Amino acid sequence: MSGRSQAVYRVTIEVAPEAESTWVKWMADEHIPAVLRVGRFLGATRWKDQEHAADGWARYVVHYRAESVAVIQTYQRSPETAGLRDDYTARFGKLTRVTRSVLGEPTFIGPRS
Repeated sequence: MSGRSQAVYRVTIEVAPEAESTWVKWMADEHIPAVLRVGRFLGATRWKDQEHAADGWARYVVHYRAESVAVIQTYQRSPETAGLRDDYTARFGKLTRVTRSVLGEPTFIGPRS
């Protein structure tokens, strides 16, 4: 894939304290690379929210950059995605809370002089 990212698949994950270190390593070493191998995304950035959820769970946000919203929608419908989600749920389903959203139509607004 080439070109500039025009869409982001945002995945927000809240992680139970007892699972955080295992989850962080698994995401970096296995899950995110597996998502990228599906071939739909230009890359990913994982962020750690500097504030925890109200119950003390850590919060992370992963931005998977894509060329378009259509590319993300294709990814969401793919059999590979279903397998990745099943694997995730089996490993961390009760230890995480996940929300997903698709962001498109980016507008950059810089500072004014």
